[in-house]
Amino acid sequence: MGRPVDHPYKLDMSHQEVERLLEELEEVLRHTPADWISAEAAALWLCHDQGYEDMAEFEDALHGTFEQFISVMPHIETKQDEKGRLVLRLKPDPPPESWVPSKMTVRITCRADLWNVCVKSPHARVEIPELEFEIAADGKRKIDSIYNIVGSAVFNLGSHVRSAGESAERAQKIMACVAQLNTLLDVDEPWTWVVHDPSGLSEFGDMSKVEVVRGPEALA
Repeated sequence: MGRPVDHPYKLDMSHQEVERLLEELEEVLRHTPADWISAEAAALWLCHDQGYEDMAEFEDALHGTFEQFISVMPHIETKQDEKGRLVLRLKPDPPPESWVPSKMTVRITCRADLWNVCVKSPHARVEIPELEFEIAADGKRKIDSIYNIVGSAVFNLGSHVRSAGESAERAQKIMACVAQLNTLLDVDEPWTWVVHDPSGLSEFGDMSKVEVVRGPEALA
């Protein structure tokens, strides 16, 4: 018996165990890019390969079922095959010459919005216009909830202040930004999350509240 599935699933990539499991799953899927893999087989392989005693322990590590886990991964495709099985594969990336720039805007109006999973491509930057704050493109794909990406920014800025030997004035400005970012996580009032992506490869787990502009106008 798996765990109950009657609660909303919240992806938490801040747990190293969850991050490692996703990396291992992606590695398996990369080796079979043209093939659909059984979700059940993938879950069993991960469970045994990573040393879990049984599926219950594996799902505890995921904080949900394997189906819930892959369902919030926008870069993973799923479908029912001809045998009625759930199967999955990585979505293929288009070649650079076919990239279409995109600008995706999410209005954060409640805490539930913070758990939308954002897939930030290696080429994308994130803007929070209310704070004039930006997370730059760093050449790495980032997959996590908006909540955890903001939380990581808070942690990284705080660590920078403690270790970089900034001037008192500079440190004070950074910590003021940290306080503002923390306030956003309370969602006392609406704010905006904007992903600017020249490749157009970024996306969200739930696109229902995402305003999307594609093409040259996305670069304006």
